[in-house]
Amino acid sequence: MKMKYSIYPLSVFLIILFYFNLKGQPITTGTLLNEMVNLKRLAEMPEHPYKYIQFSSYDRRSTNVSEPGWFSNSDGFGDEPIPGFEKVLKAPDENGIGEYLMCEINQAGTILRLMTAGINGKISLILDNNEVPVYEGPARDFFWNLPDKLLSDDNGLRFTDIFRQRDATYFPVPFAKSCRIEWIGDIRKAHFYHIGIRVYEPGCEVETFNPKAIPEYLAQIEKIKRTWDNPDHEWEQHTEKDYQFEQKIENGSHKKLIQVDGSQAIEYLSLKLTGSDRDKILRQNIINIWFDGSPVPQVQSPVGDFFGAAPGINPYRSLPFSVYTDSTMVCRFFMPFRDSARIEIENNSGETIMVKGEIRVAGYKWEPGKSMYFGARWRINHQLTASDTNSTDIPYLLAFGKGRVVGAAAFIYNPSNAPASHGNWWGEGDEKIYIDQDTFPSLFGTGSEDYFNYSWSSPDIFSFPYSGQPRNDGPGNRGFVSNYRWHILDDIPFKDRLAFYMELLHHGEVPDFSYGRTVYLYALPGMLDDHVPISGSDIREQTLTKWEPIAYKGSDGYSFYNAEDLILLQANIYIEEGALWANGKILMWSPLCKGDKIRFSLPDNNESDMSKIIITLAHQPDGGEISVYVNGEPTEFNKKKVINLYESYHHVLRNHSSTSLTLKKGKNEVVLEYVGETKNKKIGIDFLWIRE
Repeated sequence: MKMKYSIYPLSVFLIILFYFNLKGQPITTGTLLNEMVNLKRLAEMPEHPYKYIQFSSYDRRSTNVSEPGWFSNSDGFGDEPIPGFEKVLKAPDENGIGEYLMCEINQAGTILRLMTAGINGKISLILDNNEVPVYEGPARDFFWNLPDKLLSDDNGLRFTDIFRQRDATYFPVPFAKSCRIEWIGDIRKAHFYHIGIRVYEPGCEVETFNPKAIPEYLAQIEKIKRTWDNPDHEWEQHTEKDYQFEQKIENGSHKKLIQVDGSQAIEYLSLKLTGSDRDKILRQNIINIWFDGSPVPQVQSPVGDFFGAAPGINPYRSLPFSVYTDSTMVCRFFMPFRDSARIEIENNSGETIMVKGEIRVAGYKWEPGKSMYFGARWRINHQLTASDTNSTDIPYLLAFGKGRVVGAAAFIYNPSNAPASHGNWWGEGDEKIYIDQDTFPSLFGTGSEDYFNYSWSSPDIFSFPYSGQPRNDGPGNRGFVSNYRWHILDDIPFKDRLAFYMELLHHGEVPDFSYGRTVYLYALPGMLDDHVPISGSDIREQTLTKWEPIAYKGSDGYSFYNAEDLILLQANIYIEEGALWANGKILMWSPLCKGDKIRFSLPDNNESDMSKIIITLAHQPDGGEISVYVNGEPTEFNKKKVINLYESYHHVLRNHSSTSLTLKKGKNEVVLEYVGETKNKKIGIDFLWIRE
């Protein structure tokens, strides 16, 4: 009897222990913060299954691919034909103020990503049906400053600078039972929004966000900041072996860089290619990576495109990828394998190249049904005609099996002759991502730039841990453009299939448009996708073509004057040639000293106090600082008294617009004065516009 009673409690204990092992650890704010810098967890099936969905202000006339409204584009500008919300809670009053339901979830989940291009009004966030909202206040603060609004305390701690990435905020707000977000605002004004939420399957234990628990997570938040600020040194690694290699690869050949055997994982890969034409060799050398003897490489991409910033070298720093000014390119995605990994380069560039690189390998035990292969699927379409009337859904990835999407990058060639963003913008189209049995996308966006976390077709070059625009030639958005977004916290799992599309909707009709893209994913063995082997035509050499500005949309009503036609050349005022510049030429001025000036005379046939002058200038590594005077008066351009033309790495064109001016009939003088302290600077003046 004594033995009988001693075994019974032990059995109960083992059953309880087994139950909790099956159930796993609960989801908390702390576990989610850890995910923000944990690349390894992406390589394994989630312990707690979930689906990622997005609520947004997409145009509600988009109901079905077969219906006329599928490409409708009233998605937050104001006065939409159908309000871009889940439900109208209270119709607008005489002042246009109404109440609307943005989001409602009635099961456990986590808010992960918030994004807006601009929004008015107020937001109320209610978790678990509590009477007191977790947040109630200005809508802009909800989307752009939520961490500070939720976390700030008497110690003056501020977190928004850590978690906001351009126009998106990544911060986990878990809830155990429900989430409801309401908006009160003027439907006639801008109200763009994305709300990205992870929804857990029933049975998952989630601890609802509690601001009072934040002191417990300060060390984790500090780790996130350190890792994001300096991923090269702060990113967590478990390297057991380090392999370095340097190979010469002849044109028309392919060469194995390295093969690693045994159950392990690549946690770091760096490459540097050297040849006479850097942009060409980065597009025309293909990286192939096979895991466990697969007949089809899980990774196949032009080398430069694989690292997320093509064409050429466009330096940036993010969590999983970085590109450096010395042409070194780094990948930190975790790549496990059961038996072997093989990396090869195929050279189609027409010249012999040198490849130098390194991989770091960590110990890893492959677990069937849990461990997943890393993949990168690249494709490109050339000679498209981008259009503002004939839209199309560009396929990014179609996949069948089990896995998760962890990122996407777009590589655009936009040869528009319109010089303004309002006219040459290529990205009005929305992302549409179907997951598993969806008949309507789980993610339906509000513009390509909103997907990549920026707004209003901005030409700015920027990079954040999860998103960036490493290249944008300009002016506006013409030329070569590259965007990336990594789904690290907001990864997109699929259990059966996934279809990822992005609309192509331009501001005008532009032939010879090219659209390249890479999708990064993990998948269990056996996943099938729509990858097509890369052809020679795909990796054809691409260069900027000669162009000249036209009056269209944002530039309608303007006349254009090439700077080199308005001035006599001198020793320090000369012409440089290049396809980036209008008509293949730009006027370069090397100021002799601070206070040096250059003068232009512009005609105007109409005396007007509502005219405007725009100057299209080069931003470059040796660019200086200038002030501008119009008819002797200091004039602000882009609301600034001083124009800084320094750009750390690139040579790009940017438009600088004056305030409204009173111009004289006849000749008007525009004077650029060098106001920098440093000599040996260059001022590139491409062309001037004047509104008639």
